[in-house]
Amino acid sequence: MIPKLLKLLHASTPKMQHVVLKTLYVITQKTKLKDNWNPNLVDKLCKAVVPFVKKEQSNMREYTYGILANLLPFEHATDVFTSLGIDDVPEDIITSAHMETDDNLKERLRELKKYLNKPSSECEVSMITNTEPPGSKKHGKQEKLKDEVHVDAEMPATVPVEESGLTESSHVQPIDPIVSTSPKARKWYQISDRWRQQLEKLANIDDCKVIKVGNLMFVEDDEFRIAKGSDGTEVFLGLRDDGTEVAVKRMTKSNYQVLKNEEGFLRLPELDDPLIVRYVDFAEDDDFGYLGLQLCEYTLEEYIKCDFPEDGLSELRRELANQFLKSLSILHRQNPHILHRDIKPQNVLIDIQKRARLADFGISRRLPKGQTTHRTSSAGTKCWKAKETLDEDEDDVAYKRSTDIQVAGMLIYYILSGGHHPFGKGVRCEGNILDGVYNLDKVQDVVAKDLIEQMINEDPTKRPKVEECLAHPFFWSNDRRVEYLRNIGNEKEVQNFQNADKDLISALDQYAAQGQFNAWKHKFPPALVQQMDGKKPYPENTFGLLRFIRNALLRR
Repeated sequence: MIPKLLKLLHASTPKMQHVVLKTLYVITQKTKLKDNWNPNLVDKLCKAVVPFVKKEQSNMREYTYGILANLLPFEHATDVFTSLGIDDVPEDIITSAHMETDDNLKERLRELKKYLNKPSSECEVSMITNTEPPGSKKHGKQEKLKDEVHVDAEMPATVPVEESGLTESSHVQPIDPIVSTSPKARKWYQISDRWRQQLEKLANIDDCKVIKVGNLMFVEDDEFRIAKGSDGTEVFLGLRDDGTEVAVKRMTKSNYQVLKNEEGFLRLPELDDPLIVRYVDFAEDDDFGYLGLQLCEYTLEEYIKCDFPEDGLSELRRELANQFLKSLSILHRQNPHILHRDIKPQNVLIDIQKRARLADFGISRRLPKGQTTHRTSSAGTKCWKAKETLDEDEDDVAYKRSTDIQVAGMLIYYILSGGHHPFGKGVRCEGNILDGVYNLDKVQDVVAKDLIEQMINEDPTKRPKVEECLAHPFFWSNDRRVEYLRNIGNEKEVQNFQNADKDLISALDQYAAQGQFNAWKHKFPPALVQQMDGKKPYPENTFGLLRFIRNALLRR
């Protein structure tokens, strides 16, 4: 079966490749590797799956590393890992492991990382299989080993066995991971830098101070509270039973539907993406609902105002803006589309990798099938609402993708300006949104201003779609910008720059920021201009500039 799957792996679509990797993960997890497989098969399997560690799809990478982790008990597997350049498991892979699909996957990835990071003299496989009958010497040794270390028996694999061709009656059994834990400390896998001190205290705090609900635990104390909402919602630092760091979002039963709505969206496979905050767990008691979410380091508001690096501001801010728009595009490209409806700096989180993740889907809505509008009561946060939602009856507001876009434009300005709002602040902010009065002086980049002005246009029909925002020249690389200018310089009208239509030149110069390119020669080294001008100097208009750039690039 394995050879057939390996042939299929490199001759199929990405969707099928994901299915094959998932199936191989289940097989390697449940098969008694040492008894049934030979070195050649392990070697072929490793070489076939290792290329997928470089795939962009996070789930493919997770299952690839999971397969390698399952191969650890095989005697020669680690030699193969080394020969193929596998010397670590990236932290983002462990952070994003699909716990809904298989609780053991994250555990196995950590075991592999721990093994690979050890010196070679210390590397020992920390997985066991009990295949000897009771009473045998080997069985006695295994029982003794199990008494000395913690084996998490409450973490069964939840990947559907049917997908791999195995059934419950199959003779193969899963391999249980061995995880060492302190008898006095709770299990905790440290990832966060910002919250490390509090989490260490949480992992060792007395049981009498801990609130335990489902698989989640936290302490109801200001020291561990990381956010508080006006509606009674609170967010606490927490740990899951398997040691995963979480943000525990607690909401009263009066707002229970909002919490369940957020859980529903976050559990959608379509929203499983590195740019969306990850769902971890859910629990409830008589008074509250609890949503366990991936723990991040900062809100965008905190990051921009308090922890943003001093160097490389423009490029970092450009990347943050790009990541945010990509996260919004994940919602808007669904069929039917999903509207966020509560975009603001507090609802974009920054993870340990300094990556922006869109969060808080409590009031998000999916458009009715075949519709472009969703009508509900007013939603959102003051000063972070689109004009059309302020201008309507609060009980019957029409929401479209363009509604998200205007608020997204406000947030793009907030990022690029270092924390400012294009429509001002205080009591006049929403009035300015209604009147279309804005100020973009805190951003100097004219290309960035062009993007923002399109997005915050008071006419919803003139706002670009999120895909068009991402395609805007503001996000182009320098190489792409140069190539674009080169291509424009080859256009027929530009080639005829010496005798171009005067009305066309006048219109183009007026559109190009009030003719700011009329003195463009002063921006270039005099020696280059003299060399390029020759007998027929380039005219100091936009056409002359474009042709000058094109010819200068050809001479490089």
